[in-house]
Amino acid sequence: MDKQSLILIRSFLLKTFVVGLVFTLLLFFGTVKFWEPWSTMVYSRFQVTPKELGAMVVKSFLCLRAFLIFGLLVPAISLHWVIKTKK
Repeated sequence: MDKQSLILIRSFLLKTFVVGLVFTLLLFFGTVKFWEPWSTMVYSRFQVTPKELGAMVVKSFLCLRAFLIFGLLVPAISLHWVIKTKK
């Protein structure tokens, strides 16, 4: 691949990572702020225990973090190194 396409892909991955990180932080703060009314609704509608709900929320944040790091940030960093070596 030529250098310009590598730079384009790297920029796309880095910008997607930043947007995903902002979205994750907003989701986390929204979850913390609205935990009480939201959790009581989930308990009554879906018959979920508090322990199960906590585990589901933690797993979702862990999966989101793994995608952001290993799906977006690591390839962007490796492309950055490839671009530096092509100079």
